[in-house]
Amino acid sequence: MPLVVEPAWIGRRIVIRYAVDRDVSGRLLFADTVGDLVTLSDETATVESKSGRQDVAVAHIAVAKLVEPAAAEILALEAITARGWRARDTAESHGWLLRADVGFTNRANSALPLRPPTGSLDETLEAARTWYAARDLPLRIQLPLHARRLLDAELADRGWAATPDTYVLAARLDALPSGPAPGVDVEIAKVPDDAWVARFRDGAMPPDARALLTRHDRVGFAEIRQGDATVAIGRGAVDDGWLGVTGVEVDPARRRQGLATAIMHALWRWAIDEHGATRGYLQVSAENHAALTLYEGLGYWHHHAYRYRSEPARSTPTDH
Repeated sequence: MPLVVEPAWIGRRIVIRYAVDRDVSGRLLFADTVGDLVTLSDETATVESKSGRQDVAVAHIAVAKLVEPAAAEILALEAITARGWRARDTAESHGWLLRADVGFTNRANSALPLRPPTGSLDETLEAARTWYAARDLPLRIQLPLHARRLLDAELADRGWAATPDTYVLAARLDALPSGPAPGVDVEIAKVPDDAWVARFRDGAMPPDARALLTRHDRVGFAEIRQGDATVAIGRGAVDDGWLGVTGVEVDPARRRQGLATAIMHALWRWAIDEHGATRGYLQVSAENHAALTLYEGLGYWHHHAYRYRSEPARSTPTDH
């Protein structure tokens, strides 16, 4: 274990063992604390635990390490992210959340196994298969890792193809840098205008899918305009104190000007001031190195990963 608290740990859960006193023989006595590292200076580490905030003298810390998210925490955050991107049709089946929305985005058109199957895996898959077939959709399953690693391995053995991993990044909003990018005005609206929609995925969105963006009671659409052009956008939704940011896109001709950072700062302020958000998450492809560099530089950290697996084509009998 490292012997110091790392600045990169700010906003993350850690465990610290630190000296509190000496016994009659002069031997050091230690205590432990577990919680989020809120601030860190050369003298003090401030940790927020279930009992409140505690300042620990850095000079008294013997050892410290990160506490990685447990399977239950991963699944709890996945349930929150599902509420941030609300599919038109949902159902619970055998402990799984089924979602469908005109086939637009994997997140809104896949089964999410938040709980172990209440029956056999074959029964659970058949029920999900029937539900998706009724909507003319294939059966696709979102697999949060490591919480569903055994199911992922079983589906791999059955020949289900996997997508590249997606990383879920998390942060404490009060641990993120404050202050907007200078000279950049960001507007946040309750519904996206046509220019926002045209910028989102270069306008490559089915007409019925626009409802997916707005199907939320605490949603905001951030937009930066330069002249008559919308040059940067982002969407924020707040659930259970978590701000989920999606759809951050910048005109390719105006990248590396701090516009994405300005969008993020505006959404943080909106979520904190209007909805009391305290934490945030993002979902980024593991292959999108530029986005990962941006968000990690802003203070987000890797919470967990997920991938999708799609059922292989099922053979049908032929007449001879």
